Amino acid sequence: MKNLQMALSGVLALQLVLATGLFWESTSRQQAQAQATQLVQTETNALQRLEIAGDDEHVTLVRKDGQWLLPELHDLPVNGDKLDTLLEKLTALKGNWPVATSNSARERFEVAEEKFRKHLKLYSAEGDKPALELFVGTSPGFRKVHVRRADDDAIYAVELNSFDLPTTTDSWLDKSLLAAGTLEQIQGPDYALEKAEDGWKFAAADSGDGEQTPAVDPGKARELAAALEKLRITKAVDNASESALQAEETEIVVQTSEGERRYHFASADDKYYVRRDDREQLFEISQHDFDRVTNKRRQDLVLIEREEEEQTAEEKAESTKEEATQS
Repeated sequence: MKNLQMALSGVLALQLVLATGLFWESTSRQQAQAQATQLVQTETNALQRLEIAGDDEHVTLVRKDGQWLLPELHDLPVNGDKLDTLLEKLTALKGNWPVATSNSARERFEVAEEKFRKHLKLYSAEGDKPALELFVGTSPGFRKVHVRRADDDAIYAVELNSFDLPTTTDSWLDKSLLAAGTLEQIQGPDYALEKAEDGWKFAAADSGDGEQTPAVDPGKARELAAALEKLRITKAVDNASESALQAEETEIVVQTSEGERRYHFASADDKYYVRRDDREQLFEISQHDFDRVTNKRRQDLVLIEREEEEQTAEEKAESTKEEATQS
């Protein structure tokens, strides 16, 4: 009995030791979280300029009249969602314990003034002095990077991706810049479409020499409208080739609730271009989007009934058969 009591007392003492250890570990973790360093303390609403350098490239984003623009790219607008995502991640950065503080560690983790992966400067007012400088270096793990503030020796491992900080203007460009939005009318090279409650139809003026206006193929009309409503550019063209400037254009005129817009599509040297009347800038687009818009003609948009299709197929087969017999 005495041995049993001693054994039970030993178990109880071990449980108390374990409980105390867990309590202190939890308390220490909570204290560390409470004392975590807020790396970005600048108010994002007060920011006026961002500069990102790295990979021998540099990009600047500037806020003008409440809109973020790319001054190095003719003041074209920035992708707002992409910038908002970056700012949210930056304001959430917290460092619990520095992984290093020495000068040699700056070089090793690539967060030094002369050796870094990315260098971010945030400006909250006009002037040459940034409100915050952040050096982004190597990655210690998935979705993590080493960072250091320019005014601090401490190096932290935080949740951030280096690719959240692209250094090219095209990476920050709003690719939906020329998207038409909800369309009411589309006028092409030889057709005019207008949107009704039950879908797209040919405009009254597009009746074709007094004939009854044919029905519109709803699928092809939706494809055309979607290509314009969600048109995405791939890059801005600064130095267009002579062949691009002289290429034959296809003009598409659209009408939205905000007014009329004229698009001009052209292709040259296996590249595909578009410009719009409200901007002088020329842009590249994908061949897929280019073809969806420019390959449409009136005959492509006319609804062909299945019986007519079958009849046409029979006529073609009969014609082929006659040609074979004659030869």
